[in-house]
Amino acid sequence: MRMNTVLSLLTEVPIAQVAAKGFSGSCSGMSYFSTSIKAFCFTADNEYSNDSSLDLRSCLANVGGQVVVSCRPSNPSFKFCDCGLAGDKKTLNCRCTDASGTKKPSSLNLDTCLSNTDGKLTC
Repeated sequence: MRMNTVLSLLTEVPIAQVAAKGFSGSCSGMSYFSTSIKAFCFTADNEYSNDSSLDLRSCLANVGGQVVVSCRPSNPSFKFCDCGLAGDKKTLNCRCTDASGTKKPSSLNLDTCLSNTDGKLTC
C-alpha cells in the first residue's frame, strides 16, 4: 500500500511541473503569426507533443492602446495591434491603436497568461 502511494505521488509530479512553469519553461520553438502563437511543448509524461497553436484573441485585448490579459476579449478585442515575439520568445511586443488612432508601444510577458497544459498552449 505504501509503495502504491509513493508511486502515485511520483507519477503526478510531472503534470504539476508542466502546468506550473508557465509555457516558456516547458515549450520551445515559439513563433508568432497574425494573432496566433505556436510552440512545441512537453506533455505531462515529458514527451514532446506535436506543435500547439493558440489564437491570442481568446486571451488578450487592446485596451487604450495597451495589450492586456482579458477574460472577455471580444470587447475590446485584440485587434488593431501589430505584434511580434521578442528575442526571449516569451515577450509579446505590440503597437496597438488607441481610441484617437495613435499607435502605442506595449509589451506583455506571455508567461503571465499562457500555460502548457499537457502539451497544449492554453490561456
